[in-house]
Amino acid sequence: MSQNKPVILFLASWYPTPQNKNHGIFIKNHAIALSKHLPVIVVYAYSSAEAKNNFTITKNKAGNFEEWVLEYKKIPDLPIVSALFKFLRFKKAYKLLLQELIKNNVSVKAIQLNVIFPAAIALPIFKNHFKVPYTILEHWSGYLPEDGNYNSAVQKKITQQAIASASKIYYVSEKQKQAMLAHGLNGNYELIYNVVDTNIFKENKNLKSQKPLLLHVSSLIEKEKNISGTLSVIQKLQNKNYQFDLIVVGGSETLVSYYTEKAKQIGLTNTIFVGEKTQTEVAAYMQKAAALILFSNYEGMPVVVLEALATGLPVFASKVGQLPNMITNELGKLVSVGNETELENNLKEFLDGKIKFDPEKMIAFISQNASQEIVGKKLAESYNSDCS
Repeated sequence: MSQNKPVILFLASWYPTPQNKNHGIFIKNHAIALSKHLPVIVVYAYSSAEAKNNFTITKNKAGNFEEWVLEYKKIPDLPIVSALFKFLRFKKAYKLLLQELIKNNVSVKAIQLNVIFPAAIALPIFKNHFKVPYTILEHWSGYLPEDGNYNSAVQKKITQQAIASASKIYYVSEKQKQAMLAHGLNGNYELIYNVVDTNIFKENKNLKSQKPLLLHVSSLIEKEKNISGTLSVIQKLQNKNYQFDLIVVGGSETLVSYYTEKAKQIGLTNTIFVGEKTQTEVAAYMQKAAALILFSNYEGMPVVVLEALATGLPVFASKVGQLPNMITNELGKLVSVGNETELENNLKEFLDGKIKFDPEKMIAFISQNASQEIVGKKLAESYNSDCS
């Protein structure tokens, strides 16, 4: 990348790593989308028990997109002492990333803080040096009362400081925005869609499974994703002799093992847990599937829903996050949170062929709202207008 042209510097609280390839993938997708219009460098630091050296920066480049990821050794957990050492090593990691930017004569047009905490701890390091405006793109659901994780005094203080000086705050669901405002986090808010790579997530009618295949993709975290409720509905459908399979993608090895055993205990013979998969592998499952199920207790703007629509897959989900503002009856069916009867009835109608969907309308929705071109252009226009 030519360093003569100022870049948009992405600070990320979450980002894919070799150990967790899907962690914060939506942040990387936004960076790639923006890089189609403006040069972008992502900086991200994380600790790992597998780190061979104290501080190692790995750089990757593709066109106008660069990622500079710093890995450093994780220290053992010790009461009181470890918190201080973790904080100091975190700041040191980002100071090293700043030094690397300076060494490479990188000029910065604006900073984008992706997920406020903990990256906002390092924000002043870059803001004070480059003296440029910054925006925030928040994905975190912790502000929602259903989640309830926005409760640390330190996190609240750092979040308030970051919000106060941000030129714009991008949000991914109306409920998230209202929850942030309820916490007194006032600012210049604007909705932004998550990005779908339509080169990967696209319809392929030739791959459709002969037997109806339902798909669930998530972290399998019960509090948010309501896996037990999903399995309960699947059990009821199976007991009524509906013929279909369910594939569940995602989750740690521990959770995959736990839910595999739970599925056996309740007699499910049509359900397989396949664990973490790459984007390409997820897309292949979607191309084979008949529908996506996401029976969550709360969400933001689930990328998996956008990816499903991009492949022409109808969505059966809860009325959570931004979904009530997105999913019309042409794109899927939404039910009240936790209402197993509603979800069961909708799936029965679908499996019986009583409700049908037009994949072309789903694909058009993504093309108009969540493609790399559309989202990248929106971000670029904002930076060109506000930072000119």
